[in-house]
Amino acid sequence: MSGGADSLPDFALWDRALRQAGQTLPCLVLNRGRFVANLALARSRAQPGIGLRVVAKSLAALPMLDLAVQQLGAVGVMTFSSAMLHSLLQARPTLEHLMGKPLPVGAAAGVLGQQAKAADQVIWLLDTVLRAQQYAELARSRGIRLRVAIELDVGLHRGGVEPAELAALVSQIQQLPELHLEGVVGYEPHLDKLPAPLRHRSKAAVEQALRGAAELLKQRAVSGGLEGNAPLVNTGGSLTFDRYGPAQGVSEVSLGSVLVKPQDFTRPATRGFQPAMFIATPILKYRASNPLPGLEGLSALLTWRRRANLAIYGGYWKGTPVYPQGYGYSAVFGRSSNQEVWAGPQLAVSPVDHFAFLHPSQSEAVIPEFGEILVLSEGRITETWPALSQLH
Repeated sequence: MSGGADSLPDFALWDRALRQAGQTLPCLVLNRGRFVANLALARSRAQPGIGLRVVAKSLAALPMLDLAVQQLGAVGVMTFSSAMLHSLLQARPTLEHLMGKPLPVGAAAGVLGQQAKAADQVIWLLDTVLRAQQYAELARSRGIRLRVAIELDVGLHRGGVEPAELAALVSQIQQLPELHLEGVVGYEPHLDKLPAPLRHRSKAAVEQALRGAAELLKQRAVSGGLEGNAPLVNTGGSLTFDRYGPAQGVSEVSLGSVLVKPQDFTRPATRGFQPAMFIATPILKYRASNPLPGLEGLSALLTWRRRANLAIYGGYWKGTPVYPQGYGYSAVFGRSSNQEVWAGPQLAVSPVDHFAFLHPSQSEAVIPEFGEILVLSEGRITETWPALSQLH
């Protein structure tokens, strides 16, 4: 590992480890040391008294998820697909799931039909009166009671209940005895991406909505409408998880991507976290200079054509080239999923049969695409972690 906390790793070491392991195909590599360091940093930055919930789709390999839940002391996971929910209920039957999006009632019925424990271990997300009625009918048909939470629109405006309409929906859910209302989920990824003048006002609106929801749910609990302990108020994400605590009425925050820090999460809010997962792919070809197709004679007169080209095995992944240093996608050849061409400075030694590396833009789309993660520890590939299904 090289440099400071935000530096890129020593890719020459990663290349050597992959070749020593006999790897010959494109793959996804996780540095265990960096991942564990990110877990420790996340736990230290979380506010006192706040619960941590791991976003399963961002760390979609069972050993990876297990390590995150254990090291963070997580209250459970946030799950987004029926396929992953089914797999995790089967593999980790005591793990609590808070759904990160409302599933069609048919998808929920499918999970309940295969996993009876889902009635106890899953908090389903509701966003409308109609969906609440659908889930109540599902529970009634099976003779069970379902745990539910309300999706609260705190300013993202991608769906959910407006804060002014929350009390009405709470009242309607309380009239459905088949549903046990546990709280609200208010996602706010827009905050970190707004211009500074808008961010301050929006941040205040988010906190007002969350605090208002917490107060409303506490009042209903006192009046006998709700059961259990303090209400669930979930918010945050990888860019904002450390901003919330009980003072904002928040009981728990969710995080996931920052723990491997893909490129989309390389922002001021994540300074100190280390990029831990990269795409590696064999270099098939190298040319120290490459004539322009159809303009071979002209190419000799263009000094900028002295840049070298290399062709990798595969391509068109969600990511940016980071090694060999100085290389990027070729403007001449464009993107390709077969042999993507990168352009960069001439190299002293041909890199053919070595590995090139890309920094993924996100983890949730890349992990299932590769199907497994190779784990690098102390300079060696020590484990292979199969990916969890994220479909449907």
